[in-house]
Amino acid sequence: MAISSQVNTYGVKPQTFIKRSPTSSKKEVYGLEFPLGKSTTTGGFFKKKSGVDLIKGAVKQLLLTERGERVMLPDYGCNIRRFLFQPLDETLFENIKQEILTSFYKYIVGATVLRIAVVPLNVAGPSGGNSLKVTLTIKLVEEDLVVFEVPVIIS
Repeated sequence: MAISSQVNTYGVKPQTFIKRSPTSSKKEVYGLEFPLGKSTTTGGFFKKKSGVDLIKGAVKQLLLTERGERVMLPDYGCNIRRFLFQPLDETLFENIKQEILTSFYKYIVGATVLRIAVVPLNVAGPSGGNSLKVTLTIKLVEEDLVVFEVPVIIS
């Protein structure tokens, strides 16, 4: 009795594996949209984002959060508000830059900072004090041509 080539000794067909062409090794990273619940009509309350939109939201959240403000992550955030009433000179700019870069590379994954611009707005903020506009020029690590700016107003 001859055994068919499609039937093994247990009487079942062996699994056939389909060879697929190798896909790109690019791994898409997803996260929650900031602020939560911004658009409850499309995507629900916990809407997910990826790419440039995800990085923009994460950077805004990082810069607007004071260190020690989040209970489970006490080191998360930047203490930029402490620089609001100081004269904007080269030393202060370097301190702001160091504060931002330290927090950025600790908590933002998949992006690098190309440039930081700090400009006084000379406008009274909600607390009646000065305001700074911090603009970060950021490049995604995975994509060489994706460069974008994230403006954040600190008041």
